[in-house]
Amino acid sequence: MVVLFAAGNAGPAENTHNPYAKAPWVVSVGAGEKDGTLADFSSRGTKDVGGTFDLDGKSWTWTDAPTVVAPGVDIISTRTVAPVTTLAAELDAELIEPAHLPYYTTMSGTSMATPHVAGIVALLLEADITLSPDEVKTTLQQTATNMPGYESWEVGAGYVNAYAALDMVFNDKAYGATLISSKDFNAEVVTETKNEDFAVEYTVSTSTQHIFTVEEGLSTVFAKANAAGVLEQTGNPVNLVLIAPNGTEYSSGISLLFPTTYDRTVIVNNPIAGEWTLEIRGLHGNTLNPVGLALPETVKGSIKFTKVNEITGLTDIAGHEAEAAIAMGIQNRLFDSNANGSFKPDAKLTRAHLAKYLVMGAEIRQNLPTTSSFTDVSQADSPFAEAVTANGAAFRDYNQTFKGVMQSKTNGSFDPNGSVSKAELAYSLVQSLGLQDQAEAFEGNVTVQYKDERVAIQDEATIPAHLKGYVQLALDLNILNATFSVTQGKYDLEPTVNASFSPAEQVSRGDFAVAFSRYYGVFFSK
Repeated sequence: MVVLFAAGNAGPAENTHNPYAKAPWVVSVGAGEKDGTLADFSSRGTKDVGGTFDLDGKSWTWTDAPTVVAPGVDIISTRTVAPVTTLAAELDAELIEPAHLPYYTTMSGTSMATPHVAGIVALLLEADITLSPDEVKTTLQQTATNMPGYESWEVGAGYVNAYAALDMVFNDKAYGATLISSKDFNAEVVTETKNEDFAVEYTVSTSTQHIFTVEEGLSTVFAKANAAGVLEQTGNPVNLVLIAPNGTEYSSGISLLFPTTYDRTVIVNNPIAGEWTLEIRGLHGNTLNPVGLALPETVKGSIKFTKVNEITGLTDIAGHEAEAAIAMGIQNRLFDSNANGSFKPDAKLTRAHLAKYLVMGAEIRQNLPTTSSFTDVSQADSPFAEAVTANGAAFRDYNQTFKGVMQSKTNGSFDPNGSVSKAELAYSLVQSLGLQDQAEAFEGNVTVQYKDERVAIQDEATIPAHLKGYVQLALDLNILNATFSVTQGKYDLEPTVNASFSPAEQVSRGDFAVAFSRYYGVFFSK
């Protein structure tokens, strides 16, 4: 008998795991959001806690962690007639057609996530009735999808993957080579983070400011604001802007009339110390937002101040411009250093390394075709190359119909040692966010937000036509940046701001770390 337990709803603190779910013969299920993140309420285990014991002549090993995570937020299921079912009445009216309201309701919890996995277990046993409970549990773990930003004591092996689990059993495939839960990392980063909440009153003409202090020696400042709009349905077209003591501005950069996310995020690596200002600004008119008006709203959010206390296994990033971004990526298991402790931030990023890091840190599903797609990829790199080039690779491609997050070369090869251009990186990161439709629907000229105006990208003609929408979204989401310059004629009263993107520029490993740290902020925007 395969036994499944809900991990519990006492999160997000450590050591909140359902004690009955810790048994090594039990499949413990945490609750995930439908976007691939972990629900706040989902119970966590305890870091580095576990052990071994003997029972009935067998040695058992246990860890204080969920086994996998499954959908557990706003789940529609059959209703029983009881007072508790009225608690979701408002959400039911939004998500369920009126004719079905007497029979269905909406609930959240790990007890909603667990039946998902129980159904998968039933499918596995239907495919192979001889599977033992241990084999079922191992299959669920080996086929799970990595969840960036979480450790195994929080999410176990990752987000459950029904298709891969069935594929592993039915077609006897060896999944699991890409899992970070079973990987020994070369580098470790220990950080200290403090939080500060804010609320800014925004009106069409002005907004209040939030003043905060950045202490000396901080590695990153991460600001996040919720701009859901008054009705919390359409979003509000505003920018979150952080202004440094020297006047430098860092913007969330989103310029969509109906934003793809409600949150605005800004990450500043190696912030200068002193008094900073946070502002919420309404967007000025442009092709995506011709009216240029945002709605009055009290925008709330938080600021995280992170300081690196200790770095081990990284010998060559001290003093580098990308040091803070590299440390952040290592801390969140988005990538790793080399076995010899080097990161080589100025070396060119290879396609093989990009594939590996996308699977590690961009929530890319495992994929093992029956026949290998590439003849130029090593056995070790093949699972990563297959995952990133498969249709429906990104977790946020909910219908699993989009193109892969990397594309093979025109001759059908993967070219693992080839370089990655800035435009290609824009494609991979935007595609990993599930934004293919928005990118391919883009028309017009590529522009970038500069303070209160949109500036045309001067080298737009050098951006491959099929990648223009991806470059535009990468700029708007502040994942990649343009390079600005100022020109002024002899008799011009004001200078002209120019912007370029350099789409063919080869991406270094340090460049990638900075872009991926920004991607990470966008990924965790709801």
